[in-house]
Amino acid sequence: MSHITKILLKIIMLRIRNKIKPEIAEEQCEFVEDKGTSNAIYILRTLIERALEVQKDVYLCFIDYTKAFDRVRHDEIITELKQLNIDGKDLRIIKTMYWEQTATMRIENKTSTFQDIKRGVRQGCVLSPDLFSLYSEIIMRNLENHPGIKVGGQNINNLRYADDTC
Repeated sequence: MSHITKILLKIIMLRIRNKIKPEIAEEQCEFVEDKGTSNAIYILRTLIERALEVQKDVYLCFIDYTKAFDRVRHDEIITELKQLNIDGKDLRIIKTMYWEQTATMRIENKTSTFQDIKRGVRQGCVLSPDLFSLYSEIIMRNLENHPGIKVGGQNINNLRYADDTC
């Protein structure tokens, strides 16, 4: 990716982040300012201690999504960006520069026809963490009404650190 492209995507990221940030749940501890691994560990420990206090069972399931960044569906993330009223120019640039891509495979001396790339966010791109977090919110919203442990009036039923979920 060229330096000019990186600068342009950084400008777009700064413009769209204010619309994406409110969509990211408190349970996400990565790619969020002032949060990180220590926050996730502290929250998990607090939840376990709280459950023990009220004699409630706690079930933990740790999930590490294999190639998570590669599995982001372009159509779903574009739909979500539209629903957030992302500026049309920024949306067009994201669609054109980021996702309207094709690829071909070469095996030995044979080359395949060009295929549209319909999934994935680029590793190392400044937009990727925000886009991945937004995409994971689409999936995790299904958990909102499931029981969890109430802490400070908030129901916590999952905890996320980038592509790792507990």
